[in-house]
Amino acid sequence: MGKLATAVKAVFSSFGVFLARKYPDQVNGLKLEDDLRQLIGQPNPLCFDVGANQGQTIQLLQQCLTNPVIHAFEPASTTFNGLASQSHGPGVSLHQLAFGEQAGTAEFRNYEQSELSSFLAVNPDKSENIFFGEQVASIESVKVDTLDGFCAAQGIDKIDLLKIDTQGFELPVLRGATNLLAQKRIGAILLELNFAPIYEGQSDPLAILQLLREYDMRLVDYYEKERMTGPELSWTSALFVLPAS
Repeated sequence: MGKLATAVKAVFSSFGVFLARKYPDQVNGLKLEDDLRQLIGQPNPLCFDVGANQGQTIQLLQQCLTNPVIHAFEPASTTFNGLASQSHGPGVSLHQLAFGEQAGTAEFRNYEQSELSSFLAVNPDKSENIFFGEQVASIESVKVDTLDGFCAAQGIDKIDLLKIDTQGFELPVLRGATNLLAQKRIGAILLELNFAPIYEGQSDPLAILQLLREYDMRLVDYYEKERMTGPELSWTSALFVLPAS
């Protein structure tokens, strides 16, 4: 059987296709949806979608989790209006709100590609950043809260999954959740790590890893790996989980 499997892999490899064994009822590190299903198997998990954009993560969570209760956050007015115009179902609550290290207001840059919109300016160095010419469509003042403050005000005791996609602003979001992290009230975290210098002043992925390690969040795997140019990793989604006590 081992020789047959090796031969089959060799045939597919010759066509540029990679085969890997998928073990049932285990985390495999191959497909994000499958691993989320394994790690967050209970019904009605409470999920935070920070940086909801057009609702991509809402759809993913509804496909792979059982009746998730989702709080989705998007600060940009135009993007939020587009998100609100969709039908997401009764388990989804939408909030026009950003998260950071402190509550208040801040200027938010809406780029022509809404997926790139951020508090941060795009790195203008074309030798390092394929998005160097991205134009700002508008700048608006948005409301900012902390995850700790929002959960306290809403009476939310635990977040089963915290997803953060804030285009280089991940570290301030996490620093605004240190009480939740210290009290082990976040079960899993899915966030983007930018290794390529896409934004000026973007969060250092090593600092993110160090902060999560301090709060005993364990790395599960990397997903959706992207390379802009050359062999080095440009950005990826990383999934972390709090070990069972």
